[in-house]
Amino acid sequence: MAILTAPKSAQMFDTGELAPKGTYIATCLEIKDQFGVERRKYQSDEMEKVDLTGFLFGFRDKAGKAFKVASRSFRISGNEKSSLFAFLKAWLGEPPKMGWDYMEMKGAKALITVEHVPSTRNPGQIFAGIASISPVPEGFQAPPPAPPKPSVAETEDEVPF
Repeated sequence: MAILTAPKSAQMFDTGELAPKGTYIATCLEIKDQFGVERRKYQSDEMEKVDLTGFLFGFRDKAGKAFKVASRSFRISGNEKSSLFAFLKAWLGEPPKMGWDYMEMKGAKALITVEHVPSTRNPGQIFAGIASISPVPEGFQAPPPAPPKPSVAETEDEVPF
């Protein structure tokens, strides 16, 4: 039997190095659901159990360096006023259909704007967040992948000393 436990940290994903601010064509790398997470109700000291989801995106900057940025956690809800519904609507360019499985978005492209947000729990700490998301406009292309770095064996002839 599987026992669901609350996450040990507020973040669903490890994003590594702080992603730079800016607008990028990104790919959805992972979508993660967490069920039965206990958290404080909005503007209350009362606790509630909720089901959450989050999205992890990957992109490359102009130099070809790879970065990851995660969405905030969304309560899983199909209500038109929910944050998840608004996020998916912005990404798709239209409202999602009821009963549709948003896990299909794994591997999909998006135009995201990355912002730097100060942590409310740890003063002085900055993390990258998604300020906006939209479908990739026609005619836009993602930057090509970074060229593979040559191995030492391939560059021995070029070493000047």
